[in-house]
Amino acid sequence: MITIESTDQGISVFIPRAEVDPVRLEQMLRPLRLEAAVSASRMTDEDADSMAEDMKARWWAENQHRFLPSDPS
Repeated sequence: MITIESTDQGISVFIPRAEVDPVRLEQMLRPLRLEAAVSASRMTDEDADSMAEDMKARWWAENQHRFLPSDPS
């Protein structure tokens, strides 16, 4: 049985090992870890958009040869 305990300091969730596959547990925890990491960020939406565009441009520059035919000359 899964139990949840909430205190002023935090929330504890007890999950018996037999009830949840470790891979599934990791899938459930990943968004919570991401939320915790992002909550302290001071990045603005504009900063994030700019970073994403830079990453996409760099990826395309490095990988476009995989999708476009090579120049025969």
